Order: sequence, then C-alpha cells, then structure tokens
Amino acid sequence: MLARDFNDPDLSYLLMDENGQIMAQRWEHPERELPVGSLVKPFLAVAYGQTHSTFPQFQCTGGKTCWLPRGHGKLQIRDAVAQSCNSYFQQLIADAGPAFAQALANYPVHGPPGSAESVSVSGWAVPLDLAQAYLALTHHALDAAVFPVLQGMALSAQQGTGKAAGAALPNASMLAKTGTAPCTHAKKAPGDGFALLMTPADHPRAILLVRLHGHPGYMAAGVGGRMLAAVEGRGAGR
Repeated sequence: MLARDFNDPDLSYLLMDENGQIMAQRWEHPERELPVGSLVKPFLAVAYGQTHSTFPQFQCTGGKTCWLPRGHGKLQIRDAVAQSCNSYFQQLIADAGPAFAQALANYPVHGPPGSAESVSVSGWAVPLDLAQAYLALTHHALDAAVFPVLQGMALSAQQGTGKAAGAALPNASMLAKTGTAPCTHAKKAPGDGFALLMTPADHPRAILLVRLHGHPGYMAAGVGGRMLAAVEGRGAGR
C-alpha cells in the first residue's frame, strides 16, 4: 500500500511495529549513518535529564541562535522539544557538564564522522538504530529524564514542528520529532527533511522514520502523517 500510494522517488521511509520489526521499507542502505539534524535533540535532552535533577528554563532570543528569527522566548524542555529550539539545546549542552557525554554515549547519535566535535543541536545516526532508539524511549516513558521529552514530542504533533503529521491523524495520539539536515543525495538539494513519528502516543504500534529529499522537516512530517493515516486506515476526512 505505501509503495503504491507514496511512490515519490525523493521519499525514503522505514516503518516498524511495536517490537521493532520492519513492516515496510524504502530506504537505500538504512544501516549507513548520515546527518539527521534535530532528530538527535530528544537524546540530548534525555542524557541531560539522566545527569541532572531538573531541566532548566532558557531564553531563546532568535537571531543567529535559532532557526526562528524572532525567537521562542522562555522555554522549558517540553516546549523546546516541541518547537525544536536550537537556542535552548545549545544552552542545554553548554550547561551539561562532564557526565553528559558519557550518558549520551548510550544512544546512537554523534557528531560528524572523523570529527572530534561532540554532537550538537544536529548530528549523525544510523537510520535503523535511530528508529529503534526512539522506540526504546517509549519503554521508559515514566522515567524522570524521558517523560517530559515524550510530552514535548506529543506537543510537537499537536502544535509544534510536527503538527502537519498530527493534522493527518486528527483522532489519534502521536509522538513527533522533525529535523532538517545537509543533503546526502547524489542529486544535491539545500537540505533533506526528516520526521520520526509514533502512534498511538501511549503505546506506539507504528514507528515511522521519513526522509524527504530537498524539503524541510515539517514537510516530511506532513508526508509521514499521511502515510500513517493510510496504515491506520483513517485520517482527515474519514
């Protein structure tokens, strides 16, 4: 069904079930690492939460510090995840301390290969490993370091950068995270959009990782939402 209805050659996807088994796939070399942009941010947050007693509040003033020129204002972690605020996560990393890197090493995200630079507000990952790691987060939903991050992903699907995905499945709960990263295709574009979507939010039975060549992450979320609506057999207008 997905292969028939979503046959755009610029679209790559991995669809997993609740056990992490592949249900549908069109992704060339999903075992090869590539830049995934802001899809690393939830893991930055969890690693911080595992090494600190609370999450901080930071001010995003925009400008060159964030993708949103006017800024996001004062943010707690939930809204920072939902809005994918670069400024918040830059400040979070700066505040993280020495134990943060060790905690982050438990997750399959890192900086550019061959670089001594640690992962920043964007990073690299192996697509298969990344989707599995997101699913694993939901198995620890009540952990103090994970719970507010998943709340942020739920809010993203409602009114954040992943809201186009939520709009495609208006009667279902969803977790969403978007990202935009440098293009790695032979046919070059300014960037590629990514979206990681899971539904239902409280016990995901469908985990979808989407990459859309030449478009930003919020557009990848819209495509991914329509794909999940097709899988679930419902969506807007049904």
